[in-house]
Order: sequence, then structure tokens, then C-alpha cells
Amino acid sequence: MDSWPVAPGDYSSAIQSYTAAIDIDSSTALFYTKRAAAYVSLKKYAQALKDLDRAIELDGSFTQGYLHRGRLHRQVCSLTDAKQDFETVLELKPSHPQAPKELQTLSELQSAVDELQRMTSAAAGSQVAAASEQLLERVYSIAPDCVPAQLLQAKLNMVQRNHEQAIAATGQIVKSNPRHLEALTLRGLAYMYLGDHDLAKRHFGEALKYDPDHKDSRQAFNKLKDLDRKWQRAARASEAQDFAEAEQQYTAALAVDPQHHLVNKELQLQLCRVRLLLDKGEQAVQACEAALAVDSGLYAAHKELIRALLAAKRHDEAVNKARMLLQQHQNDGEVHQLYREAEKQQKMAKRKDYYKILGVSQQADIRDIKKAYKSLAKQYHPDKVHSQEDKEKAEAKFREIAEAHEVLSDDEKRAAYDKGEDVEHSGAGGPGWGREFHQGFQQQGGYTFSFTFG
Repeated sequence: MDSWPVAPGDYSSAIQSYTAAIDIDSSTALFYTKRAAAYVSLKKYAQALKDLDRAIELDGSFTQGYLHRGRLHRQVCSLTDAKQDFETVLELKPSHPQAPKELQTLSELQSAVDELQRMTSAAAGSQVAAASEQLLERVYSIAPDCVPAQLLQAKLNMVQRNHEQAIAATGQIVKSNPRHLEALTLRGLAYMYLGDHDLAKRHFGEALKYDPDHKDSRQAFNKLKDLDRKWQRAARASEAQDFAEAEQQYTAALAVDPQHHLVNKELQLQLCRVRLLLDKGEQAVQACEAALAVDSGLYAAHKELIRALLAAKRHDEAVNKARMLLQQHQNDGEVHQLYREAEKQQKMAKRKDYYKILGVSQQADIRDIKKAYKSLAKQYHPDKVHSQEDKEKAEAKFREIAEAHEVLSDDEKRAAYDKGEDVEHSGAGGPGWGREFHQGFQQQGGYTFSFTFG
């Protein structure tokens, strides 16, 4: 700060010297002014202001006291107080050479701060950010420790998700005024969005210690505690394999603060995994994609997305996704395995579903398979239809039924089929069940089919 009545040097020693002088003579305003200058040099503005207040209290006509206090107010952008002090200097000494200049500088500062406030209230887009930076430079050139500007800068940093810079900006405020509630709250939010919840809670708690009714700090503190509580519940439920409860708690945690990107991407990833365990393929895809929308480099989410796509029967997408991921991570054995599995399931999805053809589950035993085959074979026997078109449809359906029976009634072929391997089949009827009889019929093409019943 310019024109302060203290020489460069050891300011702590200067403070000790002026303190000793004040102890001897506490009625001399100049001693408080000089000690205030030393405090300002150390950026201890609260102590400096207290000394200047005392100096003016001791001598109400002490123009230098008003001048220095006005400059201190200007430096931290207490603009109304600064204006009042400079005007008092002119009242005491109308011909004072510096006070009019200080008032002119103060007017320029006020204009820049007002413009900055208007601009940052909309804080969006790179053009606004660039213009705000220019205004901040103007403000800081006049008032290096302008608290409103530092607060606006921190808010702009928060909007732009530059949380480290927001911590730096609020740190300057808290250093000069440890009880600045808005700065403590912003600083806590910045730490929260960086994932340091313990340090965030400490800042919110510090603000609430000075003012238990401070609304913003209370809301931020309660929101963070609610988020941590729901996250912990979800983790415990997942560990206990209560996946329905885990899904509910992860979903609830995500609703607490949509802006907490660092935490929400992890919550979405865990939600994706839980939904996979609940056999909710499409919903798992949504959760994994939401995680990647926040952080496209979240490697674990890319792998889980492939699994989710497979669970959702979106095999082509799973193969393409696995192929791209494999190109980027060729040394990851897990990705190789995912790619092979995706190709396998893609191939299986495009082949005939023999279980579906027979209308049985994959857990069906041989008796269920034979029973289903016998029923369907009788239902679609070509001799039961009369028109040529219907016969052709029945013939195609019966071939399919016979093929499914041939594979699923053979333990070796069924095991290979279930693994996704190629399975050879005769393409005609299937084996009988002990007693066999053949019933032939002649199609228009001149060839004969044989069907086996038990």
C-alpha cells in the first residue's frame, strides 16, 4: 500500500517496537498509525483497522489517521467506509492535496466492482470469463486485497469448476479475516467438490461456530452430511448383497447434489454394477453412460458399460465398444476377455434359440425337452394342413423343432451349444424315444420327409 508511514524491513519487530511505545504512552495517535502500517504490510488488516480506529478516537482531527484508514478500506474494497474517511479529510482540510485524488480513484474502483458484479452474475461462457479477468485486473491494480472482487473471483471459479483457484481466492480473504462467513462457505464447497469432505465440513463448521444461523453454511453442511450418509448406506447394502436397497440408496445419493461431479460419477458407476447384479441391463447402461458423461476417461465405467450392453442384449454395440477399448488398452487381459465374450454373445444372439423354439427354459431337463418336442411336432405336423402355403410353413417350423430337439436332447451337443460353440445337426428329424414309427408324406417337389415321434 502506497504512502504508509513505515519503512521496509522487519515488520514484526516494528510492531513490537510500536507496541512498547504504546505501553509507555497509549495516548499518542501516531504510534497506533505506525503500528497499523506494519500490520498492513503483514496483511493483518483487522489489527490494522483496530489501531487506526483507536488513533482517530484519540484525535478526531487527525487527518493522516483518516487518510490511512480510508486507504485501508479502499484496499479491501470497503468502499462506503473509504469514501466517508476521504470526505472527512476534506472537511478537516479542504486544501488537502491527496484526498480528491483518492476519491477519484475510489470512484473508478466502485465502477469496476459494479461492472464486475453485473458480469459475473451471469457467469457463463468463455467471453464472460475473459472479460471478468480483465475487470479483476483493473480492480486489483487499485485494491490488491479487494474482498468483494476476491469473492466474485471465487464464485466465477466455482461456476467454471476451477475449484483449486476458488480455494486460493478465498484463502486470501480468510487469511485477512478468519471470520468471513461467505469465504469460509465457498472454500468449504470448493473442498467438497474436490472430494475432501472432511476439510469441507471443517470449513462449514467454522462458519457455523461464528454464526450458528448462517443459512448457506448450514445448508451446505447438512447437504454434505446427507450425501455421505446415503453413500455409506448404499455401500453397506451392497456389501450385504442387498442390491435392491443398494440401488435405492445410490439413486437417493445421486439426487442430493447434481453438481458434485467427482462423487456422482462414482455413484453412477456403483449404480451400474448394482443394476447388473439385479439383471437390469438397460438401466445399468444408463448409469454407466451417465458416469462417462461426467468423466469420459473413467476406465472402469467403459468396461462396465460393455457388460451392461451385453446384459441389455445390445450385442453389436457391446462388440464395437469392446473393440474400441481394446485398441486403446491392448495389454489389459480383462478387456481381451470382454471382447471375446461380446463376440461370443453376438454370435449366439444371431443363431437360432433352440430353447425358445421348444418353449423351455435353459434349465429344462431331458423330460421337459422331449415333452415339448412331442407336443410341438404333433401341432406342426405337415399332414395336418392342406394348402400348399400352409404345408410349407409347417414344414419349416417342423424342421426347426426337430433341429432344436436334436441338439438339446444330446448332452454333448447341448453343452457345446450353451457355450456358444458351433453345433452340427442332421437338419432332418430327431432321434426317437424308444419306440419309433415313421410317417412319410410326399411334397410337391418329389421328396419325402420322415418325422420321429415317441
